[in-house]
Amino acid sequence: MTFISNRLEYFDSSDFRDAVKKRQELTDPIDLSIGIPEELTAEHIKAAGIKAIQEDKTVYTPANGIPELRKVIADKLCHENKLTCDPEQVTIVPGLTTGQLLVYLAILDPGDEVIVLDPYYPPYPHLASMIGAHVVYVSTLPNFQPDIPAIEASITIRTKVIVINSPNNPTGAVYPEVTLRKIAQLAKQHNILIISDEIYEHFVYEGQHFSIGSIYPNTITMNGFSKEFAMTGWRVGYISGPTEIIDAINELQQYSVMSSSSIAQHAAIAALTHRPHMTEKYKQKRDLLKQQLEHMGYDVHGMQGAFYAFIKVPADLSDVDFVNCATDHNLILVAGRAFSRLNGFVRISYGADLETLKKGLDALKGLTKEVTNTTTSSRRP
Repeated sequence: MTFISNRLEYFDSSDFRDAVKKRQELTDPIDLSIGIPEELTAEHIKAAGIKAIQEDKTVYTPANGIPELRKVIADKLCHENKLTCDPEQVTIVPGLTTGQLLVYLAILDPGDEVIVLDPYYPPYPHLASMIGAHVVYVSTLPNFQPDIPAIEASITIRTKVIVINSPNNPTGAVYPEVTLRKIAQLAKQHNILIISDEIYEHFVYEGQHFSIGSIYPNTITMNGFSKEFAMTGWRVGYISGPTEIIDAINELQQYSVMSSSSIAQHAAIAALTHRPHMTEKYKQKRDLLKQQLEHMGYDVHGMQGAFYAFIKVPADLSDVDFVNCATDHNLILVAGRAFSRLNGFVRISYGADLETLKKGLDALKGLTKEVTNTTTSSRRP
């Protein structure tokens, strides 16, 4: 008899655990696996957190977050993202992965269908499957852009939601406004919800970020403070959307997470008063990585935003084999199978500093040459 529930069969975090293990085992590893920005949390944000502790703002908050934070977020969404939003349509969550689960619990019943664009951030399909929904995958090959006819062909009477992530993790693709308008039109035509994860909205190097919620009211917009404000460990994100859905999420929060960290929420208010300007720095890293990947012979798509590249491994290697070979060069990557049902891809993060990226590129050059030469030799008669 097993004491583990069947829902655990939908999860496999071994590729991420493997990256963590390699960081611990290797001496001075070159880590291009982790999806965090290189910056440290800004001093004024840390000071606000310390002040909250000193002023004893360390008790439970309302399940949906402190009113002051919800107000500044609603203002931000109205002015920057052009959403129609008031503070009651905003709820604070302890990170967007928890937020994703709460959204699914609020809107999905067993048998409902969720359209997920492949490649994807792993919680999108796996959390949906875990609660009994059916995931419909739509490939974005070859250029990692949404295939509108394929999305339309995937819609059935059971389709409840389409999940959008632009800028995208793991591909770095940015979806143009014209594409998002077509998706919104499909959603309106079939009365489907949209979930729009916009956590990388300020990491755009080609084109402009466009919030689909600005044109389609039945959009659940998700964002947070981890990437733009280098607050990954503070665990504070937010969700905005139709009032009935936000109310349902709040009800779920009351009996699950209770509330997000009071300290992190006060720090988040300070974060929104002074926005960092990191785009140029990350564009420089993006340009270097893209140029070098192309020079090594990789077929590069996406990379218009976020801080990731999703590349097809050379020769006939599997993604796991390539990642394991990278370890021999002291380089840590993540196998693409964690993000996709496609075969033979790996994700490279350039969230690390420029010096680490340059070391990683040197290691990748050696690795690419090694596996290419080995495969060529094995094919000779």
